[in-house]
Amino acid sequence: MNNTTSNSRRLIYLLLLLVIVASVALSIVMERTAHNIRRNETPLLNSTIPRMRYLGDFESALLRYQLALDKRFTESITPDRFQFLENMGRGEMDATIVQLRPSLGDGPELEALREGYQSIIRLTPEFERSVGRDNAAARAVLIKMNEEVKLLRAHIDGMQQQVEDAIYDNGTMANRAIGWITGLVHVFDVLALVTCVFLMYHVRARVRMEDELSHQARHDPLTGLAHRRSFEARLASLPQVPHVVVLGTIDRFSRIIGGFGHAFGDRIMVGLAARIRAAAERSGGEVFRLDGANFAILYRMACEDEAFGQALSSLRDEVRNPYDCEGHEIFTTLSLGAVSFPLHGATPDTLLRNADAALQAARKAGGDRLVVYSHQLNAEAGERLDLESLLRHAVERNELELHYQPQQALHDGGLIGFEALLRWRRHGKLISPADFIPLAEESGLIVAIGNWVLEEACRQISVWQAEIGQRVVVAVNISPRQFAAPGFLSHLEELLATTHVDPSCLELEITESVMVEDAESAIALLHRLRALGLKLAIDDFGTGYSSLAYLSRFPIHKLKIDQSFVRNMHAVREQGAIVQATIGLGHSLGLTVIAEGVESETQRAMLSAWRCDEIQGYHYSRPLPAASALNFLEGSLQLQAA
Repeated sequence: MNNTTSNSRRLIYLLLLLVIVASVALSIVMERTAHNIRRNETPLLNSTIPRMRYLGDFESALLRYQLALDKRFTESITPDRFQFLENMGRGEMDATIVQLRPSLGDGPELEALREGYQSIIRLTPEFERSVGRDNAAARAVLIKMNEEVKLLRAHIDGMQQQVEDAIYDNGTMANRAIGWITGLVHVFDVLALVTCVFLMYHVRARVRMEDELSHQARHDPLTGLAHRRSFEARLASLPQVPHVVVLGTIDRFSRIIGGFGHAFGDRIMVGLAARIRAAAERSGGEVFRLDGANFAILYRMACEDEAFGQALSSLRDEVRNPYDCEGHEIFTTLSLGAVSFPLHGATPDTLLRNADAALQAARKAGGDRLVVYSHQLNAEAGERLDLESLLRHAVERNELELHYQPQQALHDGGLIGFEALLRWRRHGKLISPADFIPLAEESGLIVAIGNWVLEEACRQISVWQAEIGQRVVVAVNISPRQFAAPGFLSHLEELLATTHVDPSCLELEITESVMVEDAESAIALLHRLRALGLKLAIDDFGTGYSSLAYLSRFPIHKLKIDQSFVRNMHAVREQGAIVQATIGLGHSLGLTVIAEGVESETQRAMLSAWRCDEIQGYHYSRPLPAASALNFLEGSLQLQAA
């Protein structure tokens, strides 16, 4: 492409240079030719052509003189009349001789004319004496004079022929010069025409390229849809009539890319974009691709219109249809957020911000749904941003603290350890973990916070062991993002080395979701953690996505039954069956089984009857601050000693 463009430019420059050179050369040749024509025409106009006219006048005067002689010989005129005509003819010829002198000079040609004319004049007196007296002598003189006239006219004809030849030669030269110039003009025209045609082709190609670049500047290169800047420009030019701005994202599209690669994801994206465009345009919508798996659709209607509901229903149904690509059947859904123009905003920034708030609410609700904007969404989004900002400073401001929930062994009722639970106290008020833990996960703050929890738990273990002289086991929840962080293992090794905590006193609770991204790497990391002497437990068992095949490979020692199963197991038979099955599964794998969320004696009794090993919940104890947890620990030790 670059070589072709460079060659085209060189050819254009060469053609333009040739046109310039040809233009200059043509101008020079035309000027020289015009100069030569003017140089040859000047004597022709000033001397040669007048000579032709004067020779004709001389010949005419000569013929009139001869005619007068003939009439006198035949006595058709009187002597006086002849005398008058003879004098007039002689005067005309004398005057013509004078007029011819500038063009002929005093050369032999003028002398020959003068001599011929004089020879006729010299015979006139003799002729005039003989007329009427001796007609024979007069006739002889007249014949002689006619012979002289004939000779003189022949000489005049020769001179006239020379003038005609000179005029013809000059015309031939002028025609040749004009022909040469005409040929050069034709060559120049052909060269200019070729240059113009090539320039037109090049300009047309340039215009096509500029149109293509302009299209690319306004459209997404993968899907061909107009892109974000075009969408914002479109929003800025909306007329003051109701419109609906819809932002949409393809749910879990990153899993398609993670499973099949970016090239496969691009092909899916092209197909989905075509479906979305076709479905939207059937309802008069305009589709834009913003970035990644995010789209925008603009409808010229109101959110309350029945047509809008039908349009979005048709769009979602179209996307839900399975997509067959390279033998893989792909199912997709859309999360959608909608705002009304101008009700929910009059500027592109406001509309996009509010539509994105609605979209995030749709995604947070699980996806595959439409959320129409309300002012509460922005308030919640603002609160989340403020909360995230405060959470980033919570560690440095010493606002985080750990509470410890005791865990009980069912076979003897004794204390077996604690689970460290994170709390955030701000201005003396505790913020619910349900409000800030998901936010920490989403923002990535959970990694730094999780490291702080590990450090604080190890510090507390050291303090308790120093005070009571016995080892204490503390379980710590590990976030999937913290588990997958590059420095997780090295941080743990450094922490154990600096605190000198017995690794068996630290129990790491992980969820099955750590297996989703890379199961083999996760299993390898679990083995390295177990090799350090740490205890490992699967938290919230039964709510994740891992298979039993992976579970059999986990180097763990404990299963924790999620409280969602324990809460209703005495009232819902299926829930009780799941709990029993989980206990049996854990024991068959040689694992300890602990149930969380035990809040009543009935639940405790059922779990004990099913041979569950341990429990945790309000029935035994609520989560306790460190000081209260120490008192609980000391009381438990006194009971055991008693």
